[in-house]
Amino acid sequence: MVREGQPQDREKAVWWSQVRFWSAAVISIALLSACFIVSCVVTYHLTYGKTGQRLSELHTRHSGLTCFREGTSMRGNVWACCPCAWKSFGSSCYFISTKQNFWSKSEQNCVAMGAHLVVINTEAEQNFLVQQLNESLSYFLGLSDTQGNDNWQWIDQTPYKENVRVWHQNEPNFSAEECASIVFWENRGWAWSDVFCDTKRNSVCEMKKI
Repeated sequence: MVREGQPQDREKAVWWSQVRFWSAAVISIALLSACFIVSCVVTYHLTYGKTGQRLSELHTRHSGLTCFREGTSMRGNVWACCPCAWKSFGSSCYFISTKQNFWSKSEQNCVAMGAHLVVINTEAEQNFLVQQLNESLSYFLGLSDTQGNDNWQWIDQTPYKENVRVWHQNEPNFSAEECASIVFWENRGWAWSDVFCDTKRNSVCEMKKI
């Protein structure tokens, strides 16, 4: 009788072994799925929560937004928005101020709108901007040399690149002129010039699209 029961015992042992294996596999898959879902939910809320917060902040500062379809992704169309009356280029929005102020006050006005004085990173960006400007005016940039030692720095800490220095000939030329403006000179076109920070000029604000 003992020998006859041994195959049944082995079959039961194999069966329980398989049951334990598949139970563990199912539990592991369930846990991994739960972790994946939680990760997706957290990522969604972090990403779209920040976007929503940014939209809310902009709505408190601006009367409306203009949105553009800029391409497609795996989730569908990709949209980006700028406040109304702002210009769109690349990943940024630009506001051309019609009021003249000192450099510091111009930066404060930009910050109040959720932006900063413009930082020019490429010649393409500058070429776009000058098409929006009035040749009879000059505009503060987010570029300054606060120590007067030719150590120019962008307001957002963007590195001051050698290949995107679009100064007029012989500019900058005076250490006491610690702020930069973009200005049109006859027969020379648009380029940068160092100016006194406490002179009143127009300005250009820049913010990232949302």
